[in-house]
Amino acid sequence: MTGIEVGVAVIVGVLLGRFLPNRRKGPKPKTVKPECGCGHHHSYHDPKSGVCNGVMKVPESGSRLSYHQQCTCRQYSGPQPLPEFYAPEVTQ
Repeated sequence: MTGIEVGVAVIVGVLLGRFLPNRRKGPKPKTVKPECGCGHHHSYHDPKSGVCNGVMKVPESGSRLSYHQQCTCRQYSGPQPLPEFYAPEVTQ
């Protein structure tokens, strides 16, 4: 191949890479946020009692107005979904 043919091949490759759709792109993974059932972050919950300190917007019945009310949800206090396992150290 001559220098001109190599240059043309490089330019064609660059143009194809620029204008063809990227086949490697997939759906972006969603980030998991530690939220309770009401949608508040777990930092809104009191660690000892589990009571949520967040505020919810509640619509008034029959009107466009709404008011704010303290969230009544409680933090999940059941077993861990993925418990940690302890493995003893391997000695030789």
